[in-house]
This record gives sequence, structure tokens and C-alpha cells, in this order.
Amino acid sequence: MPTRRTSPRRALTRPTTVAVVGHDMGDVDPGGDSRLLSAAPWIALAALAIAVLAIGFSFLNRTSDQSSCRSAAWHAVPDPGDLPADWTLGSTDMNANGMTVSILGPASADGQTPQPAVYASVTCYGDVAATAMSENKAAAEAAGAEVTDRSSGGGAYDVDNPSTSSTTTIFRVGPLIGQIADGGSASPSDLEAITKAVAAAMGDDRAAGAPGAGASDAAVGSDEPLPSGSDEPSASSAFPELEAKLPTEVGGTPLTIQSAGADEIFGSDPNSRALTARIRTMGAQLSDVQVAQAYDDTSQVDLSIVAFRLPGKSGPKLSEAIVDTWLSANVDGVKKSDVTLGGKKLTKIDYGDQGTVEYVYTGDDYVIVIDTSDPAIATEVASKIK
Repeated sequence: MPTRRTSPRRALTRPTTVAVVGHDMGDVDPGGDSRLLSAAPWIALAALAIAVLAIGFSFLNRTSDQSSCRSAAWHAVPDPGDLPADWTLGSTDMNANGMTVSILGPASADGQTPQPAVYASVTCYGDVAATAMSENKAAAEAAGAEVTDRSSGGGAYDVDNPSTSSTTTIFRVGPLIGQIADGGSASPSDLEAITKAVAAAMGDDRAAGAPGAGASDAAVGSDEPLPSGSDEPSASSAFPELEAKLPTEVGGTPLTIQSAGADEIFGSDPNSRALTARIRTMGAQLSDVQVAQAYDDTSQVDLSIVAFRLPGKSGPKLSEAIVDTWLSANVDGVKKSDVTLGGKKLTKIDYGDQGTVEYVYTGDDYVIVIDTSDPAIATEVASKIK
């Protein structure tokens, strides 16, 4: 389901800014949103002549979030135990917003055949991660590359570059984007195992989907809509009562609403783990937490709404846990204040960076977090939440 827009700690976002990318996937329009110019570019996988994608992020324009996002990218090195037999981790190259790691296959018995090698990169893109995915896909197609979806919603796809005779798999887990490049030296099964291992290290082993799965595949990126359409509650409508507390439209724009268990959404990043630990102190498990989200899937409205419910537990206690861990609201420099919007009392969390602001509404046994940079939108949403 779509992820929250402020950190990889929350496996819950949607983009708010459209980046302009050149046809070679390496040019950012300097006349676009300046926030897009502040992020690290894709790591160039020179060994396979992979084009470099340079695109910025606004999702982490706040100190605590940026640190968390970068840390998640730096630590997304796959577990050696998840690699195919006889494959090992090679060198790791760090950069400001991510890392690249080489993954080496077994050496040939004759010593003549080149050792198989796969290159994986994970980069923190924050709030424009989804935009980066779609813009890169469009740019690749415009450049003549064959692009094949691996999951529904554009959360993962393969790019077959005829100019380099190489294939790159690109997928997203929240604000992180992973890239797996192979020049044809790895077997399909080994390559898929490596891709899954990297996705697992990013927090969602299903995020990369499967080759050629397309829109029919049930495995989607952690920020992509889950399957829906059935009259019965599905993975995307697991908690209709919680969903009912969220507005269905804002400013005349309809919102997409989904729900799932927190254990299906949150990853292994520090903030997710911190929230999990806090939930345990409340005598519950992460799997007990219900999560629903409302968002504009056209990205025209600067808004993401996330609702949490822990049945049988105090809403104020749950709110405190979310504010302290998931929202990192107690970090130096972050300002918390009580406000009244739409006739409701909320806690406002401002990170002081001109980015989005969080408004936290606390119910009896549930919590709703409104994420937007527009006070008018926040007021309208507050008036409509139940």
C-alpha cells in the first residue's frame, strides 16, 4: 500500500512532485522544483554501462528523516544467507544517499570464464521515489529500451537496454529505490534470488515482484495499491471499519483508501523497529495493529492520511507511540504544538524545513495522521475524519 511520506521508517507514501528527466535518464530539469535537486543520483553501474538517473527528493527535507532514510539505504546490503549457493558479497561502495554492492558468483573451474557478477544499488529518494520510478520508466521507453512490469502499479519493472545488452531491475520500498544490474552472467533463478535478497534487505522481499508479472501479479511494491475489486474484504480492504474513519474525497478529488496489517507494511528500518518495540511494551504485537491510508493516486493533492488502530488499547497510548517513534517528533529542532482544525483538536508536528507537516488526531482506540504542507487541506481533512 502507499507509504507515508516522511521516512523509510514507515513502510507507508506517494509522490507530490513531478521530476523532469532527460531522455538518457541522466538529466534533471534545473527549472523544476528545487527540492528535486537536493537528492543523490542513481549510482552508476559502470561495469554494465548502466545510464545514471539523477533525480531529487523532497520526502526527506528534514534532518531526522534524511538521516533515517540514508541509514536505511546504507544498511540495505543483502544477507549472505539469502544469496544463491556459492554466491558471495563483493565490495560495497557508499555514497551520500545510498550504496552499491557487487555480488559475485562461483569462479569457473577452468579459470577462463569470467566470474558471474551482479551489481545492486539502493538509494534514498524520499517523497519523489514513486515519481522517480515512473519518470525513469518513461525515459527508458523513450530511449528505445524494452520495459516489462514485474508488479502492478509500476512498483517494479525490468529495463532491457539494447545498447548495452544488459537488463536492469528497478523497484521501490517506500522512499528507497533498488536497482539490480546483470550483464547476462547470472542464471535467471540466481538473479531472481539475488533480487529478492536485496528487496528483503530494503524491508520487503516482495517489492521486486516477478519477471513479466505485470498488472496481474499480486506481489507489488510496498508503496503500490494492493489488489482490490472484490465484494469481500481483501488485502487492500482488510479493516473497513478503520477505513470508514477516513474522508473519501478532499476538495472534490476522490481519495483511494486501503488497509492492511502493520506487519504487512512496515519494514526493518530503525523507525519501524522502534514502533514495533513500543507496541510490545503495550502488550501487543505489530501484527495486532491495523493500518489504513487515504491518498490521491493522481498525485494532484498534497496529502496522505494514515490511520492506526490497536484494538483493546488506548488511543492516546498508541498516539504517543506513533509520535515518538514513527514520526520522530522528539528529535531536537522538531516543534510540537496543540492546534484545533475543523473543530477537532490535533497535535501539529513541524520539522522546520518548509516540507510537509504532520497533524495527529487521537481517537478512543485509533490515531489518524494527516500529512500535508497545505493548512487548508489539513483543515478540510480534520473536519471530515470520523
